[in-house]
Amino acid sequence: MSIHIPAYVRFLSSILLLGLLGSPQLVAQQSTVPESGQTGNLVLKRMVRRVVVDVVVTDSNGNPVRGLTEKDFSVREDGKPQQILSFDTHDWTAEYAPPKLPQLPANTYLDLPAMPERGPLYVLLYDLVNTEIDDQATARKQLLTFINTKPEGTRFAIFVLSDELRLIQGFTDDRKELLAALDPNSAKPHVPRIFLMGRNSGRGDVRMMVSVLDDIANFLDGLAGRKNLIWFSGAFPLTLFPSDDDGQTYREEIKNTLNTMARGQVAIYPVDVRGVVVTDSYAPSGATPGGGVYSDSRSGDRSTGTAGSAPAASGPGSAGGPPATSGAGGNDAPGPGYSLLNSSYATQDEIAYETGGHAFHSNNGLKESLSKITEMGANYYTLSYSPTNENYNGNLRAIEVELARRGYHLSYRRSYYGDDPTSPRHTTYRASDSSTEPSASQPGELLYANMQHGAPQAHEVFFSVHIHPVAPAAAATPAQLNHFADQPAFAAKHHKDKPLAQFQVQPYVADFFVPNRQFRQNLPGGEGENLEFTTVVYDADGVILNSIVQVASDPASAAEQSTPQHTGYHVLQNIDVPIKAASIRVGVRDKATDHIGTLEVGLPLAPEAATQAKGSAPNN
Repeated sequence: MSIHIPAYVRFLSSILLLGLLGSPQLVAQQSTVPESGQTGNLVLKRMVRRVVVDVVVTDSNGNPVRGLTEKDFSVREDGKPQQILSFDTHDWTAEYAPPKLPQLPANTYLDLPAMPERGPLYVLLYDLVNTEIDDQATARKQLLTFINTKPEGTRFAIFVLSDELRLIQGFTDDRKELLAALDPNSAKPHVPRIFLMGRNSGRGDVRMMVSVLDDIANFLDGLAGRKNLIWFSGAFPLTLFPSDDDGQTYREEIKNTLNTMARGQVAIYPVDVRGVVVTDSYAPSGATPGGGVYSDSRSGDRSTGTAGSAPAASGPGSAGGPPATSGAGGNDAPGPGYSLLNSSYATQDEIAYETGGHAFHSNNGLKESLSKITEMGANYYTLSYSPTNENYNGNLRAIEVELARRGYHLSYRRSYYGDDPTSPRHTTYRASDSSTEPSASQPGELLYANMQHGAPQAHEVFFSVHIHPVAPAAAATPAQLNHFADQPAFAAKHHKDKPLAQFQVQPYVADFFVPNRQFRQNLPGGEGENLEFTTVVYDADGVILNSIVQVASDPASAAEQSTPQHTGYHVLQNIDVPIKAASIRVGVRDKATDHIGTLEVGLPLAPEAATQAKGSAPNN
């Protein structure tokens, strides 16, 4: 089925256009404070933890199974039955279809996708560190072929692991943008040429890969829905369940990473770029043809951790680890000839099994594997439950989902750590983050997550915005330099005791229009006082150059103050933009519901007629 945008959203879209063309003289409403002695309603809140589980159901041929209902599923935690509180079906054919809109004036944008959106979010981790030179050319060729033919409406983001983890392309369904990110000759952020066709340092570093996955998980944390992380590599150095010998610090890092991935509904799909590897499992230990695969003829217990042995079977509940398929090996002690290749396959299976994904290895059809992931990862069921065990002591808890119908395979995350839901949440922000955050609001940190460079467009709150310069570029004033010195892009590159070097600044205005018909209340004194407006400026590396957050009801935050008209809210937000900036991201949040709308615009902007910006507020 197709899910089309409701009729009232089409109405809102027309209102957005009216707001743009009519320029209503409206900014925001000033909030009121209850007088002394006024009483209000007493609200009692109880913290209820919900565990969200995405379940992919496939048949014996690996095809998605559709048409299941809540009655078909049952859930256990640590062996105890749990009551399913919510159940949702996600179908590959379902899509978000925006209304058809007329051509907009230059540099005017709506937070609506140009094309229908299909499926969840996909993240490609292009791992050059753990991929051998002999495998890179073939893998990249098939990756480019897949992107050229990927299904319309599927949204991908691309991370590259080379000398460091780089986000070279934020979420987009545009094939041209994705291809440009993988083209070393592109003028946009792309795969660094120096790291192609070369051996990069860090290969096999398990600690580094935990940090990489933690960074990606934190980037995805707070974004709505399921995310399928495709780990495109020739080796997968990762242990999800470290032993006591690994040290307390490392165990905490793994725990925090797994919890962040679970909270963000992230499933990992390892894709082994080596394809079918021909190797003699009885050969002496050492390198063999096929992309640096090693064989070890020694036998022994898998749990010993010696060279040539597969990782110890691990995981909660009766599973004990991934299923014994595709070389995973189900025996505790493989016979002579158990190779490091099989050990690698077992690791991939375990990563996928524990996170709810699926491993693809020993297959030369990398393009076909990627196509299978986009379909498999888009057809799933989401259920939630509130644990009957309220003793949140941080221990690992096993999740077991069963299906009343037999003969199907279920993929879902198998566990989580039962941390206290009222304790401060662990969050490891990336280098682009600093004490200067786009928002001071903390509920779910949803605004922060959605205002990150490269985050997908959000359209829970519909708005239009006209972004344009309001004065020529000029040298930054001392006051501006002092302000920029505290921004993340500058704070890490200069000494606090020295002023910033001089650079040019371009004043911009973001002219927002938000129709109030979409809110529960649309009269003066209603929802308008809950609107939060944000503008963030990023450099080419996705680091914040400048940011501003304003609440519509704050008299000091707006260029003007007046009463909201019945059509909507008009807010002018001014911000200084360094000329080296690469993009501007804007967003509106309804604080009453935590609904958000966002979009990101690349710089420089297209030229426009001077009359189009008439009536905009001057820079203040």
